[in-house]
Amino acid sequence: MRRRVVTLLLLSCGLSTLWFAPAHAELTPGGTFLDDDGSTHEGSIEAIVAAGITKGCDEDGFYYCPNKKITRGQMAALLARALQLPLPTQDWFPADPATVFDDEINSLAEAGITGGCNPPENTSFCPDDQVTRGQMATFLARAFAGQMPPTPPDAFLDDNGNTHELSINQVAAAGIALGCDASDTTLYCPYAGVTRQQMAAFLARALGLTPMVPPPRPPTERVSSFTTHFNCCEDRVINIRRMAQLVNGTVIRPGEVFSVDAVVGRLTTGKGFVLAPYMVDGKGECCTVGGGVSQFGTTIFNAAFWGGYEILEHQPHSAWISRYPLGIEATLVYHSKDVKFRNDTYNTLTVKTSTTGTSLTVEIWGNQGGWRVRGNHSIGNRSSAITILDQGGSVAKRVKASVSGSAPGLVTVTRTLTQNGVAHSQSWTNRYLDPDA
Repeated sequence: MRRRVVTLLLLSCGLSTLWFAPAHAELTPGGTFLDDDGSTHEGSIEAIVAAGITKGCDEDGFYYCPNKKITRGQMAALLARALQLPLPTQDWFPADPATVFDDEINSLAEAGITGGCNPPENTSFCPDDQVTRGQMATFLARAFAGQMPPTPPDAFLDDNGNTHELSINQVAAAGIALGCDASDTTLYCPYAGVTRQQMAAFLARALGLTPMVPPPRPPTERVSSFTTHFNCCEDRVINIRRMAQLVNGTVIRPGEVFSVDAVVGRLTTGKGFVLAPYMVDGKGECCTVGGGVSQFGTTIFNAAFWGGYEILEHQPHSAWISRYPLGIEATLVYHSKDVKFRNDTYNTLTVKTSTTGTSLTVEIWGNQGGWRVRGNHSIGNRSSAITILDQGGSVAKRVKASVSGSAPGLVTVTRTLTQNGVAHSQSWTNRYLDPDA
Protein backbone atom coordinates (compact mmCIF):
# COMPACT_ATOMS: atom_id res chain seq x y z
CA MET A 1 0.00 0.00 0.00
CA ARG A 2 1.23 3.46 -0.87
CA ARG A 3 2.31 5.48 2.15
CA ARG A 4 2.35 9.25 2.45
CA VAL A 5 3.20 11.21 5.56
CA VAL A 6 1.42 14.43 6.48
CA THR A 7 3.79 16.97 8.02
CA LEU A 8 1.72 20.08 8.56
CA LEU A 9 2.17 20.26 12.31
CA LEU A 10 5.60 20.00 13.91
CA LEU A 11 5.96 18.98 17.54
CA SER A 12 8.22 21.05 19.75
CA CYS A 13 11.48 19.26 20.59
CA GLY A 14 13.72 21.91 22.09
CA LEU A 15 16.88 20.87 23.91
CA SER A 16 17.41 21.42 27.59
CA THR A 17 20.76 22.85 28.68
CA LEU A 18 20.88 20.62 31.74
CA TRP A 19 21.48 16.92 31.41
CA PHE A 20 19.99 16.41 34.85
CA ALA A 21 16.73 18.11 33.92
CA PRO A 22 13.77 16.51 35.74
CA ALA A 23 12.32 13.47 34.03
CA HIS A 24 8.79 13.39 32.68
CA ALA A 25 6.30 12.76 35.48
CA GLU A 26 4.55 10.21 33.31
CA LEU A 27 5.35 9.12 29.80
CA THR A 28 2.52 8.85 27.32
CA PRO A 29 1.76 5.43 25.80
CA GLY A 30 4.47 4.53 23.33
CA GLY A 31 6.78 7.27 24.53
CA THR A 32 8.44 10.08 22.59
CA PHE A 33 9.30 8.30 19.36
CA LEU A 34 7.35 6.10 16.98
CA ASP A 35 10.16 3.77 15.91
CA ASP A 36 11.66 2.51 19.18
CA ASP A 37 8.65 0.72 20.63
CA GLY A 38 9.83 -2.56 22.11
CA SER A 39 13.54 -1.69 21.84
CA THR A 40 15.71 -3.04 24.65
CA HIS A 41 17.11 0.45 25.02
CA GLU A 42 13.83 2.41 24.85
CA GLY A 43 14.08 3.31 28.55
CA SER A 44 17.55 4.76 28.01
CA ILE A 45 16.40 6.66 24.95
CA GLU A 46 13.58 8.25 26.95
CA ALA A 47 16.02 9.06 29.76
CA ILE A 48 18.35 11.04 27.52
CA VAL A 49 15.36 12.76 25.89
CA ALA A 50 14.20 13.89 29.33
CA ALA A 51 17.75 15.05 30.05
CA GLY A 52 17.76 17.24 26.94
CA ILE A 53 20.54 15.30 25.24
CA THR A 54 18.66 14.23 22.12
CA LYS A 55 15.60 15.25 20.14
CA GLY A 56 15.61 12.36 17.66
CA CYS A 57 16.84 11.85 14.13
CA ASP A 58 14.26 13.87 12.17
CA GLU A 59 13.52 17.56 12.36
CA ASP A 60 9.96 16.94 13.56
CA GLY A 61 10.99 14.80 16.52
CA PHE A 62 8.92 11.73 15.67
CA TYR A 63 11.74 9.24 15.07
CA TYR A 64 14.91 8.22 16.88
CA CYS A 65 16.33 5.77 14.27
CA PRO A 66 17.46 3.36 17.01
CA ASN A 67 19.22 0.90 14.68
CA LYS A 68 20.99 3.50 12.57
CA LYS A 69 24.78 3.64 12.99
CA ILE A 70 25.90 6.88 14.57
CA THR A 71 28.57 9.10 13.03
CA ARG A 72 31.49 10.63 14.87
CA GLY A 73 29.93 14.07 14.48
CA GLN A 74 26.59 12.95 15.92
CA MET A 75 28.39 11.22 18.76
CA ALA A 76 30.28 14.43 19.53
CA ALA A 77 27.03 16.39 19.71
CA LEU A 78 25.40 13.94 22.12
CA LEU A 79 28.47 13.71 24.32
CA ALA A 80 29.02 17.47 24.42
CA ARG A 81 25.39 18.03 25.47
CA ALA A 82 25.60 15.31 28.11
CA LEU A 83 28.73 16.89 29.61
CA GLN A 84 27.56 20.50 29.16
CA LEU A 85 30.88 21.38 27.54
CA PRO A 86 31.52 25.08 26.96
CA LEU A 87 31.83 26.54 23.48
CA PRO A 88 35.30 26.06 21.94
CA THR A 89 37.86 28.83 21.52
CA GLN A 90 39.47 27.53 18.31
CA ASP A 91 39.11 25.18 15.36
CA TRP A 92 41.05 22.07 16.26
CA PHE A 93 40.51 20.27 12.96
CA PRO A 94 41.15 22.69 10.07
CA ALA A 95 41.32 19.90 7.49
CA ASP A 96 37.66 18.96 7.98
CA PRO A 97 34.84 20.57 5.98
CA ALA A 98 32.35 22.62 7.99
CA THR A 99 29.54 20.64 9.64
CA VAL A 100 26.64 21.40 11.98
CA PHE A 101 28.63 19.63 14.70
CA ASP A 102 31.75 21.83 14.54
CA ASP A 103 31.22 23.44 17.96
CA GLU A 104 30.63 20.13 19.72
CA ILE A 105 33.58 18.45 17.98
CA ASN A 106 35.94 21.27 18.94
CA SER A 107 34.56 21.30 22.48
CA LEU A 108 35.44 17.61 22.80
CA ALA A 109 38.95 18.37 21.57
CA GLU A 110 39.44 21.20 24.10
CA ALA A 111 38.23 18.90 26.87
CA GLY A 112 40.84 16.32 25.89
CA ILE A 113 38.22 13.75 24.91
CA THR A 114 39.35 13.42 21.29
CA GLY A 115 42.57 13.95 19.43
CA GLY A 116 41.31 13.44 15.90
CA CYS A 117 41.27 10.63 13.37
CA ASN A 118 44.63 11.09 11.57
CA PRO A 119 47.45 10.81 14.11
CA PRO A 120 50.04 12.13 14.51
CA GLU A 121 48.88 15.26 12.60
CA ASN A 122 45.35 15.13 14.06
CA THR A 123 44.10 17.84 11.74
CA SER A 124 40.89 15.91 10.98
CA PHE A 125 38.08 14.47 13.07
CA CYS A 126 36.32 12.57 10.24
CA PRO A 127 32.84 13.65 11.41
CA ASP A 128 30.98 11.58 8.81
CA ASP A 129 32.72 8.30 9.66
CA GLN A 130 30.91 5.75 11.79
CA VAL A 131 31.99 5.38 15.40
CA THR A 132 33.23 1.91 16.21
CA ARG A 133 32.51 0.33 19.57
CA GLY A 134 36.24 0.41 20.32
CA GLN A 135 36.48 4.13 19.59
CA MET A 136 33.35 4.74 21.63
CA ALA A 137 34.94 3.07 24.63
CA THR A 138 37.87 5.49 24.48
CA PHE A 139 35.61 8.51 24.10
CA LEU A 140 33.60 7.40 27.13
CA ALA A 141 36.68 6.53 29.21
CA ARG A 142 38.10 10.02 28.66
CA ALA A 143 34.76 11.79 29.14
CA PHE A 144 34.02 10.01 32.41
CA ALA A 145 37.58 9.53 33.61
CA GLY A 146 36.58 9.80 37.25
CA GLN A 147 34.55 6.59 36.96
CA MET A 148 37.31 4.56 35.29
CA PRO A 149 39.37 2.02 37.30
CA PRO A 150 43.10 2.31 36.36
CA THR A 151 43.67 -1.46 36.11
CA PRO A 152 40.41 -3.13 35.14
CA PRO A 153 40.11 -6.89 34.61
CA ASP A 154 40.18 -8.25 31.06
CA ALA A 155 36.49 -8.46 30.19
CA PHE A 156 36.43 -9.73 26.60
CA LEU A 157 38.26 -12.14 24.31
CA ASP A 158 37.84 -10.39 20.96
CA ASP A 159 39.64 -7.13 21.80
CA ASN A 160 43.08 -8.51 22.60
CA GLY A 161 45.67 -6.24 21.01
CA ASN A 162 43.08 -3.66 20.03
CA THR A 163 44.19 -0.02 20.44
CA HIS A 164 41.18 0.61 22.64
CA GLU A 165 41.46 -2.51 24.82
CA LEU A 166 42.21 -0.65 28.06
CA SER A 167 39.28 1.72 27.53
CA ILE A 168 36.99 -1.18 26.67
CA ASN A 169 37.87 -2.93 29.90
CA GLN A 170 37.47 0.31 31.86
CA VAL A 171 33.97 1.12 30.60
CA ALA A 172 32.99 -2.52 31.12
CA ALA A 173 34.22 -2.44 34.72
CA ALA A 174 32.36 0.84 35.25
CA GLY A 175 29.15 -0.78 33.99
CA ILE A 176 28.82 1.69 31.12
CA ALA A 177 29.32 -0.63 28.14
CA LEU A 178 28.36 -4.27 28.04
CA GLY A 179 29.20 -6.93 25.49
CA CYS A 180 27.72 -7.11 21.99
CA ASP A 181 26.17 -10.59 22.24
CA ALA A 182 23.82 -11.54 25.05
CA SER A 183 24.47 -15.21 24.36
CA ASP A 184 28.27 -14.82 24.60
CA THR A 185 29.44 -12.30 27.19
CA THR A 186 33.08 -12.69 26.12
CA LEU A 187 32.49 -10.65 22.95
CA TYR A 188 32.65 -6.85 22.68
CA CYS A 189 32.81 -6.45 18.85
CA PRO A 190 35.28 -3.53 18.94
CA TYR A 191 35.15 -2.97 15.18
CA ALA A 192 31.37 -2.91 14.90
CA GLY A 193 29.57 0.39 14.49
CA VAL A 194 27.66 1.95 17.39
CA THR A 195 23.90 2.28 16.88
CA ARG A 196 21.93 5.25 18.14
CA GLN A 197 20.13 3.12 20.73
CA GLN A 198 23.44 1.74 22.02
CA MET A 199 24.71 5.31 22.34
CA ALA A 200 21.65 6.15 24.41
CA ALA A 201 22.37 3.23 26.73
CA PHE A 202 26.04 4.23 27.12
CA LEU A 203 25.14 7.80 28.07
CA ALA A 204 22.29 6.84 30.39
CA ARG A 205 24.55 4.46 32.33
CA ALA A 206 27.46 6.89 32.46
CA LEU A 207 25.25 9.71 33.72
CA GLY A 208 23.38 7.51 36.18
CA LEU A 209 20.04 8.20 34.51
CA THR A 210 17.18 5.89 35.43
CA PRO A 211 15.64 4.19 32.37
CA MET A 212 12.14 5.48 31.65
CA VAL A 213 10.08 2.75 30.01
CA PRO A 214 6.79 4.13 28.65
CA PRO A 215 3.53 2.19 28.76
CA PRO A 216 2.79 0.32 25.54
CA ARG A 217 1.03 2.04 22.70
CA PRO A 218 -2.58 0.85 22.22
CA PRO A 219 -3.15 -1.63 19.37
CA THR A 220 -4.07 -0.28 15.97
CA GLU A 221 -7.63 -1.00 14.87
CA ARG A 222 -10.26 0.42 12.53
CA VAL A 223 -11.69 3.32 14.52
CA SER A 224 -14.18 4.63 11.98
CA SER A 225 -15.56 3.81 8.56
CA PHE A 226 -17.95 5.94 6.53
CA THR A 227 -19.60 5.22 3.17
CA THR A 228 -21.42 7.52 0.76
CA HIS A 229 -23.07 6.58 -2.52
CA PHE A 230 -23.21 8.00 -6.05
CA ASN A 231 -24.71 7.20 -9.44
CA CYS A 232 -22.59 4.99 -11.61
CA CYS A 233 -20.50 6.11 -14.51
CA GLU A 234 -20.72 9.91 -14.24
CA ASP A 235 -17.59 12.01 -14.89
CA ARG A 236 -17.54 13.13 -11.27
CA VAL A 237 -17.01 9.50 -10.23
CA ILE A 238 -13.64 9.54 -11.99
CA ASN A 239 -12.62 12.48 -9.82
CA ILE A 240 -13.90 10.91 -6.62
CA ARG A 241 -11.99 7.72 -7.30
CA ARG A 242 -8.82 9.59 -8.23
CA MET A 243 -8.86 11.61 -5.02
CA ALA A 244 -9.48 8.43 -3.03
CA GLN A 245 -6.43 6.86 -4.68
CA LEU A 246 -4.22 9.85 -3.83
CA VAL A 247 -5.28 9.89 -0.18
CA ASN A 248 -5.22 6.13 0.34
CA GLY A 249 -2.46 5.10 2.75
CA THR A 250 -1.85 8.58 4.16
CA VAL A 251 -0.13 8.40 7.55
CA ILE A 252 -0.95 10.99 10.22
CA ARG A 253 1.45 10.94 13.13
CA PRO A 254 0.44 11.88 16.70
CA GLY A 255 -0.13 15.61 16.91
CA GLU A 256 -0.16 16.14 13.15
CA VAL A 257 -2.90 17.71 11.09
CA PHE A 258 -4.46 16.02 8.06
CA SER A 259 -5.38 18.33 5.18
CA VAL A 260 -6.90 17.28 1.86
CA ASP A 261 -5.20 20.27 0.23
CA ALA A 262 -1.79 19.26 1.59
CA VAL A 263 -2.08 15.65 0.48
CA VAL A 264 -3.74 16.05 -2.93
CA GLY A 265 -2.75 19.57 -3.97
CA ARG A 266 -4.28 21.38 -6.92
CA LEU A 267 -6.60 19.25 -9.04
CA THR A 268 -5.20 18.99 -12.57
CA THR A 269 -5.70 16.82 -15.62
CA GLY A 270 -2.09 15.73 -15.19
CA LYS A 271 -3.10 14.09 -11.93
CA GLY A 272 -5.96 12.26 -13.60
CA PHE A 273 -8.86 14.62 -12.82
CA VAL A 274 -11.46 15.46 -15.46
CA LEU A 275 -14.10 18.12 -16.14
CA ALA A 276 -17.31 17.59 -14.17
CA PRO A 277 -20.17 19.72 -12.72
CA TYR A 278 -19.76 21.64 -9.45
CA MET A 279 -21.84 23.92 -7.19
CA VAL A 280 -21.67 27.71 -6.83
CA ASP A 281 -24.00 29.66 -4.52
CA GLY A 282 -26.41 26.77 -4.26
CA LYS A 283 -26.67 26.08 -7.99
CA GLY A 284 -25.02 23.49 -10.17
CA GLU A 285 -22.56 24.72 -12.77
CA CYS A 286 -20.63 23.03 -15.57
CA CYS A 287 -17.77 22.35 -15.49
CA THR A 288 -14.42 22.37 -13.68
CA VAL A 289 -11.46 20.01 -13.42
CA GLY A 290 -12.10 17.88 -10.37
CA GLY A 291 -15.81 18.62 -10.11
CA GLY A 292 -17.59 16.33 -7.68
CA VAL A 293 -14.68 15.69 -5.30
CA SER A 294 -16.63 17.26 -2.47
CA GLN A 295 -18.17 13.83 -2.00
CA PHE A 296 -14.73 12.71 -0.88
CA GLY A 297 -14.57 15.72 1.44
CA THR A 298 -17.89 14.77 3.00
CA THR A 299 -16.91 11.13 3.39
CA ILE A 300 -13.54 11.71 5.08
CA PHE A 301 -15.05 14.49 7.21
CA ASN A 302 -17.64 12.04 8.53
CA ALA A 303 -14.98 9.42 9.21
CA ALA A 304 -13.06 11.96 11.32
CA PHE A 305 -16.25 13.40 12.87
CA TRP A 306 -17.59 10.05 14.08
CA GLY A 307 -14.10 8.79 14.93
CA GLY A 308 -13.78 11.52 17.53
CA TYR A 309 -10.83 13.40 16.07
CA GLU A 310 -10.36 17.15 16.52
CA ILE A 311 -12.00 18.95 13.59
CA LEU A 312 -10.04 22.05 12.59
CA GLU A 313 -11.60 23.09 9.29
CA HIS A 314 -14.57 22.21 7.11
CA GLN A 315 -17.25 24.07 5.16
CA PRO A 316 -20.65 22.60 4.25
CA HIS A 317 -22.08 23.11 0.76
CA SER A 318 -24.00 26.29 -0.04
CA ALA A 319 -27.13 24.19 -0.65
CA TRP A 320 -27.98 20.79 0.75
CA ILE A 321 -27.43 17.88 -1.65
CA SER A 322 -29.42 14.74 -0.95
CA ARG A 323 -26.48 12.39 -1.38
CA TYR A 324 -24.92 13.97 1.74
CA PRO A 325 -26.12 14.00 5.36
CA LEU A 326 -27.74 17.26 6.40
CA GLY A 327 -25.21 19.48 8.20
CA ILE A 328 -22.54 16.84 8.70
CA GLU A 329 -20.89 17.28 5.30
CA ALA A 330 -18.09 19.25 3.66
CA THR A 331 -17.20 20.75 0.32
CA LEU A 332 -13.74 21.11 -1.19
CA VAL A 333 -12.21 24.00 -3.13
CA TYR A 334 -8.42 24.07 -3.38
CA HIS A 335 -6.89 26.84 -1.20
CA SER A 336 -10.37 27.96 -0.20
CA LYS A 337 -12.39 25.17 1.42
CA ASP A 338 -10.41 22.35 2.98
CA VAL A 339 -11.05 19.47 5.37
CA LYS A 340 -8.57 19.41 8.25
CA PHE A 341 -8.48 17.35 11.41
CA ARG A 342 -5.83 16.66 14.01
CA ASN A 343 -4.56 13.31 15.21
CA ASP A 344 -4.95 14.03 18.92
CA THR A 345 -4.13 10.47 20.00
CA TYR A 346 -0.99 8.50 20.90
CA ASN A 347 -1.23 6.29 17.80
CA THR A 348 -0.26 6.93 14.23
CA LEU A 349 -3.36 7.05 12.03
CA THR A 350 -3.67 5.54 8.57
CA VAL A 351 -6.38 6.63 6.13
CA LYS A 352 -7.65 3.83 3.91
CA THR A 353 -10.03 4.37 1.01
CA SER A 354 -11.98 2.10 -1.32
CA THR A 355 -14.62 2.49 -4.03
CA THR A 356 -17.19 0.40 -5.85
CA GLY A 357 -19.16 1.29 -8.93
CA THR A 358 -21.60 3.29 -6.79
CA SER A 359 -19.92 3.98 -3.43
CA LEU A 360 -16.94 5.49 -1.63
CA THR A 361 -15.65 4.34 1.77
CA VAL A 362 -13.08 6.06 3.96
CA GLU A 363 -11.62 4.29 7.00
CA ILE A 364 -9.40 5.69 9.75
CA TRP A 365 -7.18 3.18 11.52
CA GLY A 366 -5.65 4.05 14.90
CA ASN A 367 -6.98 3.78 18.44
CA GLN A 368 -9.60 5.76 20.37
CA GLY A 369 -9.63 3.64 23.50
CA GLY A 370 -11.82 0.99 21.93
CA TRP A 371 -14.44 3.30 20.39
CA ARG A 372 -15.28 1.98 16.91
CA VAL A 373 -18.05 3.10 14.60
CA ARG A 374 -19.38 2.48 11.08
CA GLY A 375 -21.48 4.98 9.13
CA ASN A 376 -23.46 4.77 5.92
CA HIS A 377 -25.39 7.49 4.14
CA SER A 378 -27.95 6.55 1.50
CA ILE A 379 -28.91 9.00 -1.25
CA GLY A 380 -32.06 10.91 -0.36
CA ASN A 381 -31.80 10.53 3.43
CA ARG A 382 -31.31 13.60 5.58
CA SER A 383 -29.30 11.72 8.21
CA SER A 384 -26.87 8.81 8.18
CA ALA A 385 -27.13 5.35 9.67
CA ILE A 386 -24.45 5.14 12.37
CA THR A 387 -23.57 1.77 13.89
CA ILE A 388 -21.51 1.71 17.09
CA LEU A 389 -19.33 -1.37 16.85
CA ASP A 390 -17.73 -0.91 20.26
CA GLN A 391 -18.31 1.68 22.99
CA GLY A 392 -14.82 1.05 24.34
CA GLY A 393 -13.65 1.49 27.91
CA SER A 394 -13.59 4.60 30.09
CA VAL A 395 -10.68 6.07 28.13
CA ALA A 396 -12.63 5.79 24.87
CA LYS A 397 -13.52 9.05 23.13
CA ARG A 398 -17.21 8.42 22.50
CA VAL A 399 -19.15 10.52 20.01
CA LYS A 400 -22.75 11.72 19.94
CA ALA A 401 -24.23 14.23 17.51
CA SER A 402 -27.45 16.13 16.95
CA VAL A 403 -28.69 18.19 14.00
CA SER A 404 -31.32 20.92 14.29
CA GLY A 405 -32.90 23.12 11.65
CA SER A 406 -33.71 22.42 8.02
CA ALA A 407 -32.58 23.23 4.50
CA PRO A 408 -33.00 25.71 3.04
CA GLY A 409 -32.29 27.72 6.18
CA LEU A 410 -30.08 27.47 9.24
CA VAL A 411 -28.78 24.08 10.32
CA THR A 412 -26.79 23.56 13.52
CA VAL A 413 -24.67 20.47 14.19
CA THR A 414 -23.55 19.70 17.74
CA ARG A 415 -20.99 17.01 18.42
CA THR A 416 -20.36 15.83 21.98
CA LEU A 417 -17.22 13.91 22.89
CA THR A 418 -17.17 12.04 26.20
CA GLN A 419 -13.99 10.63 27.70
CA ASN A 420 -13.28 9.56 31.29
CA GLY A 421 -16.69 10.89 32.27
CA VAL A 422 -15.98 14.39 30.94
CA ALA A 423 -18.10 15.71 28.07
CA HIS A 424 -17.08 18.41 25.61
CA SER A 425 -19.38 19.80 22.93
CA GLN A 426 -18.72 21.77 19.76
CA SER A 427 -21.29 23.25 17.41
CA TRP A 428 -21.25 24.38 13.80
CA THR A 429 -24.00 26.42 12.12
CA ASN A 430 -24.50 26.76 8.37
CA ARG A 431 -27.12 28.55 6.27
CA TYR A 432 -28.24 26.47 3.31
CA LEU A 433 -29.48 28.38 0.27
CA ASP A 434 -32.58 27.44 -1.75
CA PRO A 435 -31.32 26.14 -5.11
CA ASP A 436 -34.68 26.96 -6.70
CA ALA A 437 -34.80 30.57 -5.50
